[in-house]
Amino acid sequence: MLVLVVVAVILFFYREQNAFSTTFYRLTTHKFHSTQGQIRIVQLSDLHSKTFGRKNKRLINKIKRLNPDLIFATGDLISSTDTNGGAFLDLIDGLKGQYPIFYIEGNHETTARYDQMNNESGWYDDFLRQLKEKGICRLDNAYQQVEVNGEELFIYGLTLPLTHYKAVPQAIKDRANHREITDLSEVFSPLRLESINILLAHSPFLATLYEKHGFDYTYSGHVHGGILRLPFVGGVLSPERKFFPTYSCGIYSMNRMTLIVSRGLGKLRLFNRPHLVVVDLVADPNKPRHPNG
Repeated sequence: MLVLVVVAVILFFYREQNAFSTTFYRLTTHKFHSTQGQIRIVQLSDLHSKTFGRKNKRLINKIKRLNPDLIFATGDLISSTDTNGGAFLDLIDGLKGQYPIFYIEGNHETTARYDQMNNESGWYDDFLRQLKEKGICRLDNAYQQVEVNGEELFIYGLTLPLTHYKAVPQAIKDRANHREITDLSEVFSPLRLESINILLAHSPFLATLYEKHGFDYTYSGHVHGGILRLPFVGGVLSPERKFFPTYSCGIYSMNRMTLIVSRGLGKLRLFNRPHLVVVDLVADPNKPRHPNG
């Protein structure tokens, strides 16, 4: 009996770390001008250099089955202690040329950028170079205008200074930018409010700033679903060492903006399987397609 219990516990923990959980959202917007159908977005976050099968083949196959129009990679796809970013590069190799991929840096990427050992080896600069060669669009406080299924989207990527994150060595913070962002007008110009404006921002905890700037949708990660999730309670602990974080997982309506938070794919987790987010963006049938219509 004891052996069976031990085996059951091992299988449960293996499943918690390796079996995908996929959440589907269908979001409507009156800003859709096209009649060519929905836009499917798959969000990947907080991989932390984890692999699902050899060269991340299981994750690659899962994404292909979801058949997205766009892929958003919202930070911490590597770990700051990595030495080459190989797990994420393998994932990109399996997807490149098939789907437009937009990528932002999280606190682990930014930490790797300023880590002295990594700087001496040059691996992180080489990692970024390979991403560019593979056709990945890295948004570093920048935006890209794209057309998908006849619809115009503006996709923005925010790189937060490390001062916004708690679990970063002080020696690295000392080498990084200490200035906190208090208003996104410090980073981005005014938005084209007649269009669909999407923000990729690793941390959800500045959501009020994102909404104030006028974004329609923000995609975040960072919180790992609260690491441990409890029924009727949700996430227990954030990377900022705060219990029961406000934004741990799911979808949050904030006036004009919708915040989408992924639980992420890597790191130790309990009752909180590796998470893929799928958003189908569709026209709102009850509202005019044109802002002035």
